[in-house]
Amino acid sequence: MLAYAAVVELVGRILAGVLAIVFGWAAGAKLGSRDETVAGFADLGLPFPAVFMKLVVGAEIGTALVLLMAPRWGAILAFALLAGFTVYLAQLVRSPNPIACRCFGAASSETVSARSLLRNGVFLVMAALAAVL
Repeated sequence: MLAYAAVVELVGRILAGVLAIVFGWAAGAKLGSRDETVAGFADLGLPFPAVFMKLVVGAEIGTALVLLMAPRWGAILAFALLAGFTVYLAQLVRSPNPIACRCFGAASSETVSARSLLRNGVFLVMAALAAVL
């Protein structure tokens, strides 16, 4: 039987792996639908949406790689990135105009809502657990 510490570390690595998949999927979806993603970022009112899309995709790919190579550091990075995304989403939820979330490129055209915040909250908990486990 595995020792308790080994099980805890395994859980942390699994959580980091799941987050790496999420970040990789998000980046891939954005790259797969560049025009729609840039248009979505423009709809969000972000400056220089094409440049911003490249920065976000780069951050997501980088985070996914760090999660795989150094899970604890990757989890800390993922937590910081998710926290920033979540703060921005929270501002959009309060907006009087419904805005589509392009968190997963063209695959996610649903309006930013409390559900978006809940999803990110789950990811934040996963990142926090991966960092401490």
